[in-house]
Amino acid sequence: MNVEQDEGPTVTVGSLFLTTFIHVPYEGAVIRITVCVENPTSEVLADLDAFLTKHAAVVQTDTTWTPARARDYYEELPARAKTIVREALRRGGRVPADALRTDDGKGLNGHANGLKTTLTKGVEKQLWPHGMQQPILGIGPGYGKVQGYRIRDEALPAFCEGLAHLLDQQGDGA
Repeated sequence: MNVEQDEGPTVTVGSLFLTTFIHVPYEGAVIRITVCVENPTSEVLADLDAFLTKHAAVVQTDTTWTPARARDYYEELPARAKTIVREALRRGGRVPADALRTDDGKGLNGHANGLKTTLTKGVEKQLWPHGMQQPILGIGPGYGKVQGYRIRDEALPAFCEGLAHLLDQQGDGA
């Protein structure tokens, strides 16, 4: 048995690639299990779901942002929300509201809604697991107009790596 220290679990669904860490309470150890199933049938998915449900007390899901998840998130965003992410990346993780406004001083209405709904839809599409934290946060007092947006500190490295191609592009065509 290959036992290692708890580094945190990873779950990625594509063809179905699952890495998870199982804590063995009586030994204080962690067992890392990696399963890769290409083109899984609904029966395989149901069996895996039943296994994970049965052992939910000891199986943890990785809810960290990875470069692949950041790319998927960005691709699923509506155009106006993509602008927030793109401009935040170009500015080191933060973008002031004025940089997102149109020439007439407007243009932020509706930007943030896509950030939240994309996170929810990604769970439904199995692009990432339930429990992922919103990677893009509004900056402001919590009421009134937002002062800007920032990429969550712990998600920023994954977004920088996963969306590095955006930093090489000019304009809004990304």
